[in-house]
Order: sequence, then structure tokens, then C-alpha cells
Amino acid sequence: MKITINRSDLLHAIQTVYRTSLAKITMPILGGMLIKAEEGFITATLTDIDLTTQCSVPANVVENDLICLPARQISDIIRHLTDDLISIETLPEKDCARILYGESEINIYGFPPEQFPEIPHPSGENSLKAPKKIFKEMIRQAIFAVSTDRTRPLFTGVLFEISDQKLRLVATDTHRLALTETSLDRGQLTEEDRKLSTGNCQLATNVIVPGSALNELNRILQADEENMAIEIGQNHIFFSTEDTILSSRLIAGQFPLYNQIIPTKYISRLQAGVRETYDAVRRAALLPQEEVPVIHFSLSKQQCILFLNTSAGWIREKISADYQGEPLEVFFNARYLMDCLHVVPTDDFSIDFTGSLSAAVIRPLERDNFLSLLLPARPREEKNL
Repeated sequence: MKITINRSDLLHAIQTVYRTSLAKITMPILGGMLIKAEEGFITATLTDIDLTTQCSVPANVVENDLICLPARQISDIIRHLTDDLISIETLPEKDCARILYGESEINIYGFPPEQFPEIPHPSGENSLKAPKKIFKEMIRQAIFAVSTDRTRPLFTGVLFEISDQKLRLVATDTHRLALTETSLDRGQLTEEDRKLSTGNCQLATNVIVPGSALNELNRILQADEENMAIEIGQNHIFFSTEDTILSSRLIAGQFPLYNQIIPTKYISRLQAGVRETYDAVRRAALLPQEEVPVIHFSLSKQQCILFLNTSAGWIREKISADYQGEPLEVFFNARYLMDCLHVVPTDDFSIDFTGSLSAAVIRPLERDNFLSLLLPARPREEKNL
């Protein structure tokens, strides 16, 4: 390998893939970053087997080759260099790279590149396209409901459901559920996209993507109007932008039949402002206590009063709201409620209630592409306020 590259381009590639590295390295080669030079580009690759990130940037390539260097060392070194132009070349010594900057140089010993795990690649077929800005928002609206309990792997992922020219993401940790969707604009779809959206493609249209992969993708994506490609393979899903490909192994299994748990009939509805309600819940949750704060909502005609009572004190707030239906006393986990309100895409929202202990459905007003289902908490004993 022999290349010359702008430091800023190289740093972009390295930093884009670096977070894929594992906190605990189970195999030495997984601590390595594969750098491949060919045809005017270098590609940096990092993998933990399940998740792989690749980023390609332009470079002046004199000799094609590849080398695997310690990810942490190469990241730290390039980050602290100050020269605009850097040269990298492999040496006759086995698995060694020389980095030239100004009148100085650094030599780094690496790993045998042939030991680097085989990387899955997208085929370029059966891919659909979505604006990065929209998809990034969809990830944000779904990821908060993903479980962190690794003993139940199905709930640590997000369901990707493609049907009727729509892409829908669904996540649940069994206490709450988030659903967000977007239309696939038929006029902007490729022929393969049209086959996928009309159900004529042999590709599976219901797959579960690890939440960890979507968190990493959300970090990489820029919130702009440019399209990204999503390709679902047999065991992997690929997300491709102009210079980056993130691939993730899919979670095997059948996602719960979420449609069966979303209520269709309600006994009452609350409409209120997102910011006012979020701030009130957040203030209440600031009272110190050992357990998770549980907020008590007392609802009656045109009135919404919020209570929280702990050993450290109590709070009572009246929220400006429109409530229609029978009086209701309901309790919510404060953190779960704030997580949901934080991603509501409008200024006002509604909560449809089916009872004091059964699922409530939170929706943005005047938008039908997002909802969150939240199970009430069990009421606790309270002092008279």
C-alpha cells in the first residue's frame, strides 16, 4: 500500500467506524481496523462480527493493498496529527505501516489482514430508499421503547415491516410500545423498490434489527434530505449512504403480534401540550426517592392534575388540558412517559384511555404516522395532599 490522503478525510473515515469497536475484545483481530486502498479510495472497516461499519474516502492511491492496524492506536494517532497531508505505506516487515507527516514518521505494527473476519456486502438488489432526515427521526421515535434485557433478544430489536408502500418500525419492551411509519413514494422508487412495495419480491418484509445497530446508525446519519439505501438480505440488513455502509446481523424469531394489543376503543381522551406536560412530569421526577417515580394523574372534565408523593416531599401541578370522558385516576412511570413525550413530533398530543390499569395510547395531534402505547403503573399508597 502506498497512499497520500488529506488528514481530515482519513480522520472522518476512522471516526465513523471507530465506535463499532468492542469494549471487551474477545479476539485480538477484532481490535483491528482494516484499511484497504484501491482505485482512488481507501476504505476503513471495523467489525464485532454482528455489526460492521465501513467508510470510504478519496485518496491518491499509488499502490493498492490492505493492512489491519490497531483501531485505538490509529484513531488516536490521526486525531492528534496537525499536518493537512499524510502518507501511508506498508513496509517489507510483516503487517507494518509507516505514516509520514511533515518531516516525521510513525511506524505501527498491525495484524495479518487475512485473519480479519469476512465482511458481508450488499448485493445492490431489493433495496429501498428513504431520506436520511426522515429515517433518522423514525429511529429516534422507536428506539426508546427497545428493551435492554439480553435474555429476551426479540425485544432488544426493532421490527422493520414493509407493506402497502409503507415502511413501519415497531419496538416494545413489554411495558411500552412505539410505532412509526413513512410512505414509500412510488414515483421515487426503483423497479426493485416497486416489486418490494407491492409484495412481488421474494424478500422477507418483516425482520428484526438490533437496537444497538440502529443507535450506531443514528450516530452516523446526517439529518439531510439526501437518500439512503436500505437492503434486507437473508441474515443481514445493510444501510448505505454516500460514503458509509453499516451492516448488521438480523435477530431471528417472530416479533409479537403488536396489532392485537393496540386498543381500538377508548373510554376517555386527554389533549394537552407536549412541552407543558413534559416539564411538569420532569419536575415531579426530580423529587429524590429510591424507586422509579410514579406520576398520579387525576382526570376529570376539562381538568388534569398531576401528583407525586415521596418520603422527600410532594408535588401537585395543574396542567392546561382538554379532557373528555368519565373521571379517571391513572399512574404512569415518569421516565417512560417522558421518553415518549420527548419524541412526539407536534406541539400537542392526545392520550386515549381504556381504563386505569389498561393500555393508554399516545398520539401527536394532526399526525397519524406515530403512536406510543404505555401501560399504567400500579398505584402506590399516598398521603392526603
